[in-house]
Amino acid sequence: MQQVFPREDIGDALGCKSVEYCGTGSFGEVWRAPYQGADAAYKIIHGDGYDTNRILREIQGYRRVDHANVVKLYDVITLPVAGVKRPVMVFEFIPGHDLAEAITAGRPSAEELRSLAYGLLDGVAAMHSAELLHRDLKPANIALREGDFGQAVILDLGLAKLLDVESVTRYPSHVGTTLYMAPEQLRGERALKASDLWAIGEILFEVATGVHPFFQPGERVGMDEAFQRFETPPAIPSSIPEDIRDLIARSLSAVPHQRGTLAKAKSRLS
Repeated sequence: MQQVFPREDIGDALGCKSVEYCGTGSFGEVWRAPYQGADAAYKIIHGDGYDTNRILREIQGYRRVDHANVVKLYDVITLPVAGVKRPVMVFEFIPGHDLAEAITAGRPSAEELRSLAYGLLDGVAAMHSAELLHRDLKPANIALREGDFGQAVILDLGLAKLLDVESVTRYPSHVGTTLYMAPEQLRGERALKASDLWAIGEILFEVATGVHPFFQPGERVGMDEAFQRFETPPAIPSSIPEDIRDLIARSLSAVPHQRGTLAKAKSRLS
C-alpha cells in the first residue's frame, strides 16, 4: 500500500525530527523513531472507524507473549496525527530485513534453514502457549534480526485470535494471506494450531527452493483448483536435508491432524 501519513505529521506527533518511514499495511503504518532511548517501530492505525475490539485483541496478543522469536511490545499510546487521535503500538525495532527479501536474495545453507525452522517453531509455540493463533504467517511477517536466519522474529499479530469460545465461530470471509492459508482456513472453517504449522511448511519450502509449493507468482487460481493442488504433495528436492524435508511434508498435509504438533515437529529436527 502507499504511504498514508506525511513525514512532517509523524514528526510533529512524536515531537521528533528523526523519523523514518518503514511501510504501510492493511490497517497500520510503521515508522521508526526513538522511544525512551531505544530504537522503536511505531505502528499507527490509519483506518478511520476501525474495529476497536480487533485492535485490543492485537494488543492483548502481544502482551501475552514474551519470546525472542516474537516481536516485543513496548507500549500502547494514542497520538494526534494531523489533528486525528490514532491508536499506536510501539514495538522494538528489528534491524535487518524480512524473510521475503531474503528469499529473493538466494538460498540459505542447510544449517541456516534448520535454524530458521527452529525459530519459527519456537515462536509459534510460544504464541500457542499464550492461547493465541497467528493465522497470517508469511515471509513478509517474519524479520531476520541483523539478517540472521537463526534470529527469526514473528512480527504482525494483527490476525492473532484468542483461543476461546469466539474462535470456534465460522467466518464468512477469508482471513489472512491466501497464498499461505491452510485448506481449512480457505474453506471458511476455524483456524487451528495446525493451520500455523501448514504456513510454516509453505514458508520453509519457499525459503529452501525460491518458489511457492503450490502457486506461481501472480497466478490466479480458483478455489476448486487450489484444493486439488493441496491434495498432491509438492516434490521436495533431495538437496534439502532429510529432517527439513520431513517437516515440510508433514506440515503440508491437507488433513490438519496429520500435520502433527509443533513439539513433535521440533523433536524431529536434527
